[in-house]
Amino acid sequence: MAQIFANGPFQLHISSLSNTSIGGHIHPCKDTLGLCFEEGALATPSTDEGFFFTSRGQEDYTTGYLSWRSEDKQATSQSGDNVTEYGPVGLLYDPGTNVAVPIFNQTQSPETLGFDAETGNLMMAGIDDTAMSSSGGNGTAGNPSGGARGRNYNNWYLCFVQLDDSNPPETLVSWVLGANLGWPPTNPTCQPINITMETSAVGYGI
Repeated sequence: MAQIFANGPFQLHISSLSNTSIGGHIHPCKDTLGLCFEEGALATPSTDEGFFFTSRGQEDYTTGYLSWRSEDKQATSQSGDNVTEYGPVGLLYDPGTNVAVPIFNQTQSPETLGFDAETGNLMMAGIDDTAMSSSGGNGTAGNPSGGARGRNYNNWYLCFVQLDDSNPPETLVSWVLGANLGWPPTNPTCQPINITMETSAVGYGI
């Protein structure tokens, strides 16, 4: 079996694509397991607490899964139990909106993520089916097989959302389905963002 590496910990920084007043970092929400936004810089970044990127290469941040570990190597789950990891992150969907919400502990359906080598932005792996062909595999010059192609997307938004009736609305990192095609979010509070790794807060723990 291929060796698996948990690279980190590190912190994630948020910057806005349209509103320069948005700037801050992400941490796990205590009640909903979502990615909560907090304005400003981290006061004292810890070298033993933060996000981890699970991949098949040491210090490889190109393709893998995102999780969180607390400073004492433990994290508290929604039920109050201690676990070694808060993760991995996966999307929570609702059929009435195109705004999906990433939450931790989605072990059955984690999302494949990675940091773009040129921009440093956190991206999510998906497929591009805009050039699909039903002509028995006779595609175009750009897509000779006529099938869907893998692509990385940056559809991150910051939205005021309510995950369920038992929890109040909160500002969460979100993912807008179809944003890469120009579709606006159904939630009017959403603003597009970039998510990058805070290199000044990267540590590799013990």
